Parts: sequence; C-alpha cells; structure tokens
Amino acid sequence: MPEISTVFTILGKQLAKVGLGLLGVLLVWGSWEDPNLHQYVQPVKVLQLRVEGLNTPAQVATSQQQVAAVPGVAACVINPNTQVATVLFHEDDVSEPEIERVLSVGGTFRVNRPVMVASAPTGRECPVPASYLETLDQIRFAFNLRRLFINV
Repeated sequence: MPEISTVFTILGKQLAKVGLGLLGVLLVWGSWEDPNLHQYVQPVKVLQLRVEGLNTPAQVATSQQQVAAVPGVAACVINPNTQVATVLFHEDDVSEPEIERVLSVGGTFRVNRPVMVASAPTGRECPVPASYLETLDQIRFAFNLRRLFINV
C-alpha cells in the first residue's frame, strides 16, 4: 500500500492538471469572440419628460444646452412639436430630480412624465433573469485575452 504522502502528491498533481485544463477552457471560451465594447463604458439611463411651455425654437435650443451642460448628462434632445425631452444620463453622476429642476428653469416650465403605454409581450420570453446574463457576460469579458490588445 502506498504511503499517504505519495497519494496526496499524485492527487495534487492531478488537481493541478484539471485546474490548468479548466483555466485553458475558460480562456478559450472568453477569447473566442472579440470583446464587447459596452464593457468599456459607463451605462446610461434614458429619461423622457414632457416640458410644457417651450414655445419657440430658441427656448428649446437653450433648454437643450442647459441640460447637456449638466455633469453626468450624455445627451439631451427636445422635440419642439411634442415638447418631449429625451435625456441620456449616467445615474451615478446626476439624479432625475436634478434633471427635472434644470429643465423647469426655476419653475418657468412645467415638467411631468409622459404617459407611456406598455405593450403586452407577444411571445415567449427568456426564462433566465437579465442579471444572470449580464454576470455571465462580465465573467466572459474577464477571461477575454483579446481585450488586452484593444486601444480604447
């Protein structure tokens, strides 16, 4: 019967081989495709607000510029016909009430949320929660070696 230290040595070598094999499989899986560029940017949130009282193109342009100048706002577009403002912003840098305050220009314009009609799902939906898919995507990105050679 072999000694216990010999058994542990053989077992340790086999576990090391399995670990290296698993690491190799993860690196191939992660590097199979080019990395998604959305992993390099901060996510944005979309906010739509109705701004009542914007009557002239000059008012619309001024309001767009004021909102776009707020730190954390990525873009702002106001449709002068519908008076709906669409704002793309980084949730960590600026809050929705702050954007509403800037759009109201100190209470000059009335800001409220437009009524959105949600459509009912028409077919089957993915049974896996979106957070699981995002986590899996982040793990794949971590093992992607191609990302080391991309200049962003």
